[in-house]
Amino acid sequence: METGQANKLAKRLKRVFSEQVLNGLGKRVGFCKRERDITPYRLCLGLVEVMGLSKIVTIADIHRSFNALSHSDVQYKPFHNQLAKKRFPEFMRLMCERLMEHLAGEALAFSSDSPFARFERIELQDGTSFAVKSTLSKHFPGRFTKVSPAAVELHVTLDLLSEQPSCIVLTPDTDGETQYLPAADTLGNCLIMGDRGYFKKAYLREVVQHGGFFIVKGKANMTPTVITAYSADGVRRKRWENKSLKDIKAKLLKTQPMDMAVEWSDQAGPIRCRMIVSWNPETKTYQYLLTNLARDEFSLQQILDAYRLRWQIELLFKDWKSYSNLHGFDTSNPYLAEGLIWASLCSAILKRHCALMAQEFAHTPISTSKVAMCSYHVLPAIFHSLMHCHRLLGAAVRRALEYLSRNAQRAHPKRDAKTGRAKLGLAPVSCAA
Repeated sequence: METGQANKLAKRLKRVFSEQVLNGLGKRVGFCKRERDITPYRLCLGLVEVMGLSKIVTIADIHRSFNALSHSDVQYKPFHNQLAKKRFPEFMRLMCERLMEHLAGEALAFSSDSPFARFERIELQDGTSFAVKSTLSKHFPGRFTKVSPAAVELHVTLDLLSEQPSCIVLTPDTDGETQYLPAADTLGNCLIMGDRGYFKKAYLREVVQHGGFFIVKGKANMTPTVITAYSADGVRRKRWENKSLKDIKAKLLKTQPMDMAVEWSDQAGPIRCRMIVSWNPETKTYQYLLTNLARDEFSLQQILDAYRLRWQIELLFKDWKSYSNLHGFDTSNPYLAEGLIWASLCSAILKRHCALMAQEFAHTPISTSKVAMCSYHVLPAIFHSLMHCHRLLGAAVRRALEYLSRNAQRAHPKRDAKTGRAKLGLAPVSCAA
């Protein structure tokens, strides 16, 4: 085990949760003018800790936890008033950005013989939504007005290799998805993957123009022209070529995937890409994956396996909602509601970084989900040391990493290599042979 990792994490936490920096940030955004009992620093530490512990239902739960951590007896009303401030969500959003910037590191890497090792970054794009109190419908209108009149959506870009989000945008649930895709000019030598909600031909053209790559799920009502078509066994299907996809759907194979080159006509010129078609027996529908990855470098099966890695962002959302208290609280104040969402995300980002450090500490694959579940046993000592005695922080961090390295290991690393995320050669950096 690496003692240096514990010291590295302790120093990083001191820097990220610097009292001077956080109080200065609170003043800069107008969250506070004078430092009293509930300073931006103390409030931030209290919120990040409590969101990472057990299920929090009410604001009163947060208030009691804050008093326990800060050794104070602040009454509920002044505490609530701080959270209800207009600048509270801005303060917590900037804190979230700070954590994303300072707590990102290389957690995973592809083996050198994998064709996916060529990419600088692999970004997974998706969104997750949840209902908030119905009285917030003017601020956060929901798409399903009868069931959830008020709802928010988080548009997230997950960096697969760091296992951390690189961008999070919070909007009303009614906002469209594609406008929050990463800028095409930032994706040079990068691969982006997205669900069918992110299928936008103009955007894919821009990605290609800037030297980027994509695997995006297509929509069932697409009507491209099929230029060439091969089944997985290598047989060319000439009878499908030079026809619209909609005209050959009834003839597509269910027994094996198909590899096609397709083209759309467009005002700016034709758009051509590769399309992998496979049958899903559970949903009894075809899946259409569009990509510009070359057939001679990336096989049909590798494209299918790569797209399954997009499931990692769904696991991220599950961790957020299950173990970081990402949910709507019972409040009609939009600033309080939004601020607590950002606080929840801060906690989730911190726990993922702890998973990375535990992995480096023990040189064994660590489950980010298990770390999220174990945080109740390690966060209190760390945050108590941060707030009250930095001298004890190193020991608290070391105990936390030792505990996580024993109790949060991935359950089936061998299975991962056969059917899971390691199938394409993706493995923890610190565990590389």
